[in-house]
Amino acid sequence: MRTTVLIFSLFLFFACSEKKNQQPEESPAVVEVPATPELSQVWASDTLLSTPESVLYDSERQVLYVANVNLNPWEKDNNGFISRLDLQGNITDLHWVDGLHGPKGMGVLDGSLFVADIDEVVEIDIASATIVNRYPVPGTPTLNDITVGGGSVFASGSDSNKVFELKDGNITEIMSEDFGRPNGLYWEPDRLLMLTSNSSMLKSIDLETGEITDLVGELGHGDGIVPVGNGDYLASSWRGELFYITSDWNSIQLLDTREAEINAADIDYIIEENLLLVPTFFDNRVVAYRLDL
Repeated sequence: MRTTVLIFSLFLFFACSEKKNQQPEESPAVVEVPATPELSQVWASDTLLSTPESVLYDSERQVLYVANVNLNPWEKDNNGFISRLDLQGNITDLHWVDGLHGPKGMGVLDGSLFVADIDEVVEIDIASATIVNRYPVPGTPTLNDITVGGGSVFASGSDSNKVFELKDGNITEIMSEDFGRPNGLYWEPDRLLMLTSNSSMLKSIDLETGEITDLVGELGHGDGIVPVGNGDYLASSWRGELFYITSDWNSIQLLDTREAEINAADIDYIIEENLLLVPTFFDNRVVAYRLDL
């Protein structure tokens, strides 16, 4: 009996000693997963708009301009018009300016609203809401988007695969390449960013050398490109996709409304409000989304 007790005691002693000598297990490392940007709808305008192709935020006047192509985007039918909305999506002036054909991209420079209108850039005096100049482009340039910067107005020619510059009252062709149908443009001091609809690519064009660099692809039927304000960008695909593009040129799909047949045309973004503005083309609305980072 004593022998049994002794053996049991020795077993407990060595078992406890072994446990004390064991190293504690390390806690699993905590891996930080970056948050994925998300969109949440804030408002949607009335459907009185007619095939809205582009929306533009005017920070000085705190209004939104909407270019309505009004059915056929490439027909010179004189039925296109510009609307104005407030920042809550209310239509304040449905037919603010008439007398256009298929108005698309827009930009504000020196008190004027410049509009790409098929084969001419139209200048609208904002204070009087009147067309003051038309700058025709020979041939069939198929003008689509506009961006402004450095005292110039730049316009993309989609089917013509060209880029035009309006400066000091003169409009000239500054580039012609096989871009893959250029659409969205965004000016930065040393380059133009270009979003293409056939090659589904975001490109960078050096304004001094003309060098073209492909940045990120697979962006659908590329339409609008705008900055987020932190080095990243937002892009739209006309067929109904929205993408977040990081500064190291990765893309994240934020929204896909293709099955619902809701387009996402030439977007704009209000940095101070984290508010993305999306014209829905055949759906006849502008929809605003909050971007949560």
